[in-house]
Amino acid sequence: MPIQTDEQIKDIYLPKLQRFMDERLTAENAKRIYDFLQPYQYDTGGWILHDAAKEILNTDVYSEFPAEDNLGYFEILDGNGLLKWLEIAKFADKEYERLRGGYELLRSHTLDTNSPKYQDYQSALWTKAVKNIINRLVDKQPYLLDGFWSRLSYIENILGKGFPTRDILNEKIASEAKEVFAAASTDDLTGFHSEVEIKHQIRNELRDISMTDEMIQALYITDNVLDDAYRSYLESDKGNQVFLAVFDYLEKAEHDYLSDRLYDRVTLEYQDYLDTVKEKTKDQIIDEAYKITTLYDLQCSLDPYTTSNFSTERLKALMSLSSPLWSIYDEWQNCDSSTLYDMKDTIVDMADRIQDANCEIDPDPFGFEAQEDEDEQER
Repeated sequence: MPIQTDEQIKDIYLPKLQRFMDERLTAENAKRIYDFLQPYQYDTGGWILHDAAKEILNTDVYSEFPAEDNLGYFEILDGNGLLKWLEIAKFADKEYERLRGGYELLRSHTLDTNSPKYQDYQSALWTKAVKNIINRLVDKQPYLLDGFWSRLSYIENILGKGFPTRDILNEKIASEAKEVFAAASTDDLTGFHSEVEIKHQIRNELRDISMTDEMIQALYITDNVLDDAYRSYLESDKGNQVFLAVFDYLEKAEHDYLSDRLYDRVTLEYQDYLDTVKEKTKDQIIDEAYKITTLYDLQCSLDPYTTSNFSTERLKALMSLSSPLWSIYDEWQNCDSSTLYDMKDTIVDMADRIQDANCEIDPDPFGFEAQEDEDEQER
């Protein structure tokens, strides 16, 4: 299949995105959409959100807080950090300390996020931010529109009810089961271990079995859970043990969901990096050659096929990183041996360390043991 040009991609997805913005993007669902898209780095640093607020409020932090600006308060802040100051400027009750030269320095503030004025601003903010993300992709990164639309399509399925909960998933499965039973003949209903009877058992197991959030999301975006679980049951080696087959099905669904989401994230990180490289001179691009190829190799090492033998715990550990690709790249610098096999070992070792660190819990950080240490130091 020939590679599509950016214009061909826009011809496919731009009409869909425009209809979405015109017909289905509302103030009520915009924040939910933005929050769902955040892990995929469509607004790294929150700059799109900050610029949307800046435009709505018609101001900036530098003119609102000149004393803080002169003292360097804003030098290390990203868009998310500056956004908080913009909201303080426009909506908070503030107390200042007067400095020499007539400057005033903010000392304290109280922000009522429930006020009607602030709520109206929030509605406008999230709607504008999502529209700006879409417009930015269309203008600067059309090659990402395919993945973006697939995620947006998933969000469309849950906008009316919020993110899928267990109850919502159970409703979906119950609806599927109702269609199965309605279409079944008398023989289907009475046949021992017939497809209908097995799906009935699968429905019951899925309704009662414990699930993680990732399992719930994975099943919710499946076109037909009962059909999918039934195919898994037929392919399993559990015989007539439906419970065990359903348990394996859920574990695989969770693993595949995490594997796909991880690859989505590292792919977006790599594409964002390439966008910055394209703006450099030829000599600068040559200097970046090692980083370009290494990041590409790391991205390939995290595709769903390659991570199919990763444990679910390892995938969750890597997903917990704010920037998985760059974090793994930094790790790779300490053990570069120029083989993809060693890259995979590096990724696995890093995931295991994160997993172990997340499991370390101090049972009594300020209790008896801490008191003993203080007494020992005094002696």
